[in-house]
Amino acid sequence: MTRSRRRAGLSMMEMVTVIALTGILSVGLAGILRHPMQGHAAVSRRAELVDLADLALLRMSRDLRMALPNSVRVNEAKNAIELLHVVAGARYRAEPGVNGAGSPSLRSHTDAADFLSFGGDASWNLLGRVNGLVFDYGSALPAGTRVAIYPTGSEVWTAAAADASPSIITASSNRITLLDDGDEDQIALASAHRFTNVSPRARLYLVDSPISYLCDDTAQTLWRIDRYAIGASQPASLASAPLAAGSQARVADRIEGCRFDYLPGTPARSGLVTLEIAIASDGERIRLLHQVPIPNAP
Repeated sequence: MTRSRRRAGLSMMEMVTVIALTGILSVGLAGILRHPMQGHAAVSRRAELVDLADLALLRMSRDLRMALPNSVRVNEAKNAIELLHVVAGARYRAEPGVNGAGSPSLRSHTDAADFLSFGGDASWNLLGRVNGLVFDYGSALPAGTRVAIYPTGSEVWTAAAADASPSIITASSNRITLLDDGDEDQIALASAHRFTNVSPRARLYLVDSPISYLCDDTAQTLWRIDRYAIGASQPASLASAPLAAGSQARVADRIEGCRFDYLPGTPARSGLVTLEIAIASDGERIRLLHQVPIPNAP
């Protein structure tokens, strides 16, 4: 009976052998699985960095596609890009006319206040309605909203900063109100403005704010700034005026570097903005490049 009981158990040597074998197998299995697990973690980190850079580029592209023609500019260091943001566009009435002759619901537009004369106008009609803009008829649009007509060349920023009349763009303090003229929208300015250039296609733009994107290499962040005062020269410092007084939002972090390039193009060919962002984290590094066509025909 005693001999049978001894055979049913494990001796100390057998237990030590089992523990040793289990340890050897565990070490071997860990070595086999380590590289796949590290690879999976690296792929996950790279995917996160790609998503971060891609979202930043998409946001920049969206703003650039709404840039006032000929308003995109890049600083010498290639780490800041600026534009004037368009909230809506329309065609202005360039001459007297009659909408729907014979229809009592539509009126003729032959009064001097119905069309843009380029002699200094306080109100004029648009051909149709303004789309894509939230507003109330009879209430002034947000402060700083401006009207631009036929913005060409480098004069865009100089004219916007001057706040003068005549000019291609109204002063920032000249409040704009949209009125319902029955069958057309009408623009009313707080004070008369004379535009310097006639648009061959009667195009008109409503501009609400300058927008800057700035890479801060020290803090490794990409910033978006709007609602600041327009200057003739491009600002490139978050801590200095006018960007310091603007609304700042961090678009991306872990930025290793940025490079922005702008090819203005010609009247027959769109401009081209090239955006390049490098992001690094935990030994992983990705670099994305994106190009945005900029139609500069005003």
